[in-house]
Amino acid sequence: MKETVINILNMTAWRMEAPQLFGGFHIVAALITAAAAVCMASLLSKRVRGADKPFEKLVRILMITGWMLVVLEVWKQLFLYYVVNNEAYDWWFFPFQLCSVPMYLCILLPVMVPATQRIFLTFMGGYTFISAAATLIYPEDILRSYTALTLHGFVWHGLLLFISLLILLTGRADPSARGLMKAAMLFAIMCVFAVMINVVAEPVMQNASGLVHSYAAMFYLNPYHISPQPVVSAVQKTAGIPAGLLLYSLAIFAVSSLVIRLRQALPEGSH
Repeated sequence: MKETVINILNMTAWRMEAPQLFGGFHIVAALITAAAAVCMASLLSKRVRGADKPFEKLVRILMITGWMLVVLEVWKQLFLYYVVNNEAYDWWFFPFQLCSVPMYLCILLPVMVPATQRIFLTFMGGYTFISAAATLIYPEDILRSYTALTLHGFVWHGLLLFISLLILLTGRADPSARGLMKAAMLFAIMCVFAVMINVVAEPVMQNASGLVHSYAAMFYLNPYHISPQPVVSAVQKTAGIPAGLLLYSLAIFAVSSLVIRLRQALPEGSH
């Protein structure tokens, strides 16, 4: 079974020169990805609003998208483990980034109570939009020397952008102060878990060898290392790591909340 899996993975292990940040490949791939996400979200939002049971249809679409993300994530984890890292696990790629969260929320959405569904939708309407857009604008971490991995990164974040736009276009994010605070609380809880994973993985990564990364960076909230994100790292180098992490978290909250508030200027969904 293992050999079969490895053989299948090797069939997708096409090598390429890692594309340059802000180079032609990056710009074209990001534009195509964003355009596809906008078109699909626009098309399906009309179908959702015209459905007999619009909310149920929205949840079904998001659940299917969530399972698509699961399949993509399983392939990525196996590819990284067997092909890239020679059967060593790189905790940098543990699936609990801000860009990974929608995978879990979408597949859990159908079994949640209405109040929790509303929080999940509000969170994905804003925070997922920011994480997807930021990665497409600055995709340094997904521009890799393997064609399939690079394409995976763009497809993944295109799906995230689609999820957030579909929620916004159908009017299912809650832009009230209460709605924003509930989404912020969910974000805060996730940040705590992210930091805990980073702390637990620290000694494991420090003792590992042969990996590209030497530490885990869930949500980029590692309390031991300077962030790889330019603005945050500049603050951390000046004011210390905790100040940089706090600024980063507050910035995500502020910009995500602004995106959710802009929902009021978008077409209302059927309730």
